[in-house]
Amino acid sequence: MKKFLHAILGLGAFGTAALYVSAEPALNVVVVDMAKVYDNDWKTQDEMTKLTGSRTSAQQQFDQMTKDGQALMDQYKSLDEKAKNPLTSPDAKTQAQTEQQKLGEQIMAKRNDQSQFATTVQREFQQQIQNFHDLMMEEIGAKATEIGKAHGATLILDKSGVGVLGARGVIYSDPGYDITAEVLAAVNKDKPASVAAPAAPAASGAAPSLSTSPAIPQITVPGVTTPSK
Repeated sequence: MKKFLHAILGLGAFGTAALYVSAEPALNVVVVDMAKVYDNDWKTQDEMTKLTGSRTSAQQQFDQMTKDGQALMDQYKSLDEKAKNPLTSPDAKTQAQTEQQKLGEQIMAKRNDQSQFATTVQREFQQQIQNFHDLMMEEIGAKATEIGKAHGATLILDKSGVGVLGARGVIYSDPGYDITAEVLAAVNKDKPASVAAPAAPAASGAAPSLSTSPAIPQITVPGVTTPSK
């Protein structure tokens, strides 16, 4: 009798486990190339156009600062030649040296302003790109989730990801499970008519221009020789 009860209880436990397993949804995986969608989203390309304009404006300001600094250097050299000229009177020499000292201080101040300007601009551009990137990843992720669920997906993988060993997170996926084209079409669906059409999607596996290494405008500060006394 006890053996019979144990058998019944064992079957009951097995049945409960079987029902629990069957209650879990079947695994259905789809993949999306988030980097490809991001780079070819009209909002990304529009942002880069605006950023290019801002970078050009910043470079023009920087170049003007360089030009102003060079003008001061030319004046400094002229006063230096005057102060060293044997024909210059003592009073004129003293005056040239005084003006030279003031110009030297102005030149160093200009150099510091220029360096600070370049640092500030690069930091602001970097923050702007990072904020935009984070916002877009959230929007694209939400759209990919919506489309993935429409396909009955229980798991969505980003095939653009690269692991610590340099290998992609998704080594291979059947094209039938790839929803990248659908997600890209969805994010570009609301493109205003005033915005130029996005460029053709980059080939699969191509290095993304923004997602992995944000393009930070670089402004080089030329060295300014400290005026000699």
